Amino acid sequence: MKRLVALLVLAVAAAIAGPAWAQAPAQPTFATTKVEGTNNVYIFRYLNHQSMFVVTSDGVIATDPIGYVRRDAPSVYLAEIKKVTDKPVKYVVYSHHHYDHIAGGKPFKDAGATFVAHQRTKERLALLK
Repeated sequence: MKRLVALLVLAVAAAIAGPAWAQAPAQPTFATTKVEGTNNVYIFRYLNHQSMFVVTSDGVIATDPIGYVRRDAPSVYLAEIKKVTDKPVKYVVYSHHHYDHIAGGKPFKDAGATFVAHQRTKERLALLK
């Protein structure tokens, strides 16, 4: 009986303390990191979405502004790029037509970027109007 009580106390203690032990440190809302082993390739992460950009001698090539659900993500993305380089964003590449990847392009367009996507992207978006 003592052994059963001891096991029960241990189980309750583990249940109470377990979540605190398992809790990972909170991640910041966004982060920009250089991809190891590359020349000027960066990953921009905003919560659970991510994009990438490449800094070239002529300017920046960025992907997917990720602003559909995260309305401030595109502005933060541009600000993060400016922390890395003073070169302008020349191109924004859409990986595909899903709104969570392509929404939020206006700040990039306002900054003078040219948008690049597969021709089917425009066709797919036209069907959704």
